[in-house]
Amino acid sequence: MKALKIYIYIFLLPWTVVHQIKTNSICLQNDVHALILARGGSKEIKYKNLVKIDGLSLLARTILIIKKSSCFNYIWVSTDDHKIAIEAKKYGAIVHNRPVEYALDNTTSVASVQEFLKSHQSIHNFSLFQCTSVFLKKKYIKEAILKFESFDCVFAVKRSHNLRWKLTESLISPINFDIKFRPRRQDWEGELIETGMFYFSTRKLVSSGILQNER
Repeated sequence: MKALKIYIYIFLLPWTVVHQIKTNSICLQNDVHALILARGGSKEIKYKNLVKIDGLSLLARTILIIKKSSCFNYIWVSTDDHKIAIEAKKYGAIVHNRPVEYALDNTTSVASVQEFLKSHQSIHNFSLFQCTSVFLKKKYIKEAILKFESFDCVFAVKRSHNLRWKLTESLISPINFDIKFRPRRQDWEGELIETGMFYFSTRKLVSSGILQNER
């Protein structure tokens, strides 16, 4: 009976713990942890991570889709905000209490991830998710984590055949094509544009100040 109780406790720990957990003793180096950065001080749309679509906040929706992928034992939400922390715990995520100085308007995602990893030294592989990517699907996550086994990083992109221009003072000039030889859609492969949906990366890359490399 004692063995049964211990088994149930370990099984429930990742989803029910309220306070910071010490991951050093329970994480393997090849575990991939899901990480959501959700600060409370968004400017353009106040509390954008808690905006609801069909009755679910963007944060809740992201957590649930990550759960449904069955690819992660640990889902973290890094936040400086009490309301966001409550919402994260409600849907089964572990809350990392982000210091205010890493939740400013000019704080980069890389800096916030670096702070998170510094606090959780046993985490080596992670996937960064953005709540505002509303087209996230579990099949995309599964495809990505399989690729991550063979590559340094994996991130979501879309292919674009848009012809882009830039404005310099009063003049415009093409960025990705020659105006004398305008390409047809079938003439080129287009460009890969980040969607921001997810970024699978490693401690090694982030320690160098980047999320991605050529691999």
